[in-house]
Amino acid sequence: MKNHKILLLTVMAIASLVSCQPEDPPLNEFSDVFIDWSPRTINVNDSVSILDGSRGVKERLWTLPGGGVVDVIGSDNDATSTERILHTKFLAPGVFDIRLQDQFNDPSVTLDSLITITVLEHVIARFTSDVEGENGEITIEAGDTVNFNSNSSTGSPEFFEWTFEGGEPATSTGSNPSVQYNLPGSWDVTLIAYRNFPRGADTIVVRDYLTVLE
Repeated sequence: MKNHKILLLTVMAIASLVSCQPEDPPLNEFSDVFIDWSPRTINVNDSVSILDGSRGVKERLWTLPGGGVVDVIGSDNDATSTERILHTKFLAPGVFDIRLQDQFNDPSVTLDSLITITVLEHVIARFTSDVEGENGEITIEAGDTVNFNSNSSTGSPEFFEWTFEGGEPATSTGSNPSVQYNLPGSWDVTLIAYRNFPRGADTIVVRDYLTVLE
């Protein structure tokens, strides 16, 4: 009888020890959502890489804009991709969305997101003025003022550097400067248009843009 009691106490102690152990963690693979892409604003024909750093992904699908806008580097398929890192080149200016859809091992985690890329034209410097010429030649009188306009420049430049030969002021950083010409002669006009990001610049020099008469 004594042996039966000892056996019973031993079984109860083991059962109590097992019941106090923590439960095993679920066997599902850890899931996490993470997307990154750089740069987000680019020039035409520049490339951008997009990373799907999400963990626990079972299936992945990138959907790209059509119309020959995007070239998926290293792939013959420019419409969709299942790669983890997407290397792309944009062939036209505009604002474009790339869609990423992920299915995870954990069905409670979902991802359906749009990645936006802004593509700008290359900077091209152009300008006009409020004076008109005959047969392509502009003639003004000494003391006249000419109003210049950089609005015809393309590529969304942010900064301008003008040089006005024979003019006052001789230089300007404004987008639409006014210049007075007091010295007779034929004078050049130079415009540098540029932006910092994405970096781009262009220079135009118009020789003998205008002639100032006494």
